[in-house]
Amino acid sequence: MAKKIDLSNSIGTSNKNLRNAVKGAALTQDLGALLRGDEEVDVIDENNKSLLKVKHIKDNPFQPRIEMKKESLQELAESIKNEGQLQPIIVQKHNNKYIVIAGHRRLYAHKLINKETIWASIVEAPYTDSLENNQLLFRQATIENIQRDQLFPLELALACKEAIDKGLYKTRDEISNVINKSKSYLAKVMAILKLSPKIIEDLSENKSVKDIEALYELQKIKDIKKQEKLYFLLKDKKATREDIRLEVKNQNNNKEIKIINYKKTKQKISLSIDLTKLEEKQKIDLEDKLEVLLKEFDK
Repeated sequence: MAKKIDLSNSIGTSNKNLRNAVKGAALTQDLGALLRGDEEVDVIDENNKSLLKVKHIKDNPFQPRIEMKKESLQELAESIKNEGQLQPIIVQKHNNKYIVIAGHRRLYAHKLINKETIWASIVEAPYTDSLENNQLLFRQATIENIQRDQLFPLELALACKEAIDKGLYKTRDEISNVINKSKSYLAKVMAILKLSPKIIEDLSENKSVKDIEALYELQKIKDIKKQEKLYFLLKDKKATREDIRLEVKNQNNNKEIKIINYKKTKQKISLSIDLTKLEEKQKIDLEDKLEVLLKEFDK
């Protein structure tokens, strides 16, 4: 019978002993499976630390990260290759496979070095397509990335939008409580989705701007060409957050002062008139004309 080693018992020992423990565990488990001819079988030890086949583990469907930085992922992969896996990932049983709750980077690092097995802790309750379970997956994946400062604003905005679209939460305020961020912070993050498609595409591909305040101010600029020009200047560090705020301020100062606001739908017409902008004679003339108009149609 293959010897089972609890990874958690190795914590606190020297790096060398820890590395040997991890490598030894992986070797004996894999060798035991190979001798039995059951390479497809995952091995679970007595302390609920499991050596699972990497190919049996699926992504968290609510993982907010669009992609991972290749450089940092390569560094993690090299560390795992040389030092062993120091911390198990957390997974949830799903049919004959597993879903990652926490530890996506460790899983992808294993794939990068073509490692067939990975240490994991399996949560007690198996996966169910329920509201509570999906909330758990969203919460764990999002909070883990926020705490490690690995989420770009667009990724967080898209994750929160998806959570609302899929009915996990009804409002932004609910999500702000779940991920321990203020309502104003989340409102600014979600406003990023109002930026032009060209900016959204660049943020998605390059992740070069992480300044939430600057992006929030940027989406206030109505002129799309100006918005995009300022974004790329900001990206190239040729413009600052204050430059964007100044543009927003100038835009607001140049707004035409409207006396009459007219809104039409299939059901009704709404008319709003700012009488403070009219002289007394203009007010009287307007009231007379409106009265005639109303009498004509209100018969």
